[in-house]
Amino acid sequence: MPGIDEESAALPFPKPSLNDLIRVLRIESKSDNGIVPSAIVYGLSDLSPEEQRAIEPVWDALPAIAKHRVLRALNEASEAMFELNYRELALRGLEDESSLVRATAIDLLWIDESAETMRKLLRLAEFDADAAVRTRALERLGRFILLGEYGDIAADLAKQAQTLTYGLYQDPAAPVETRRRALEALANSSHPAVADLIRSAYADGNHELRVGAIFAMGRTCSAVWRDQLLDELESGDSECVYEAIRACGQIQLKEAARRIGEFTLSEDHEIQMIAIWSLGEIGGRHAIDVLSSLEENAAADDEMAAAIDEALDTAGFSLSVSSLNFELEDD
Repeated sequence: MPGIDEESAALPFPKPSLNDLIRVLRIESKSDNGIVPSAIVYGLSDLSPEEQRAIEPVWDALPAIAKHRVLRALNEASEAMFELNYRELALRGLEDESSLVRATAIDLLWIDESAETMRKLLRLAEFDADAAVRTRALERLGRFILLGEYGDIAADLAKQAQTLTYGLYQDPAAPVETRRRALEALANSSHPAVADLIRSAYADGNHELRVGAIFAMGRTCSAVWRDQLLDELESGDSECVYEAIRACGQIQLKEAARRIGEFTLSEDHEIQMIAIWSLGEIGGRHAIDVLSSLEENAAADDEMAAAIDEALDTAGFSLSVSSLNFELEDD
C-alpha cells in the first residue's frame, strides 16, 4: 500500500497510546519520508473526544505538507480497511487554512453519507476560495445527489445540491473544470434539464466539457446515449474512450461488449482496467468468455487478476439472473 509502512497492511494492530501517537506526530512534522508510520495510521482512527482535544494542537501545528501526506495515507488505509474511521479528523481538515489539506480531507470523507458532511461540501463547492477545492467538493456531491434519488437524504438537501450544480454549470464565468464537475454531479439526479445539459456540453466544442458529458451519460444509466457512446469508442481520444467504456458499463450496453473486449488487450493500463470492469457490468456470455481468457494469462499481475475475478463474479451473477428471468417468463 503506497505511503504506508508494511505493518499497516494487516489487522489487528495494537493502537498506540496517546503519548506515543503525539510523539510520532511531532516527529512526522519534521519528516521528509514518504512512509507514514503505522502508529499514526492506527492511532488516529476512532479518536475519543478526549483524544481529539489532546491531538488538536499537535495536529494544527503540523506543516500543511505533513498534514497532506498523513491524510493521503489515511485515505489509502480506509479504502483497504473499513474498520478504520477518521471522520472527525477529516471534518477538521475541511476547515484548514491550506487548500491542499482541505482537498485531501474531502477525499478522506469518501464513505461518509451524513447530512453534516453534505452541508460542508455544499459550502465548499460554492464558496471556497480555491478552485481545486470547489471542484473536489462537487465530485463528492455527486454521491449525495444520487442518495437523494433513493430518498436516503433529506429532500431539501438533495434539492439544494441540484440547484447549486445546475447553477454552476449554467454560469459562463465559472471555470470549465467547475462546470464539468457540476454536470457530472447533477447527472446523478432526475433533474429535468440533465439530458439537455449533457447534449449541450457534448456539442460545446470544449474537450473537457465533452469528456464530462460522456461521463455524465453513464451516470444517467440511460440507453438513450447508445449512438454517442458507440461513436466515442472509435474516437481515438484516450480520455473520451476511457469515459465511453465506463459509461457503456454503467448503462450495460450489450452492443458495446465486443469492442470493449478488444480494449482489454490495450497497452494503456487504465483503459485495459476500465474495459475489464465494464465487461463485468455488461455481462453476457461474450463478456464471460473474454474475461475467462484473460484470467489464464493474468496470474502474474495481482491487480489485474483481482479485477478480472471481480468482473467475472459480476458478469456471472448477471447471467444467472437473466437465466432465471427467462425461465420464469417461459413458465
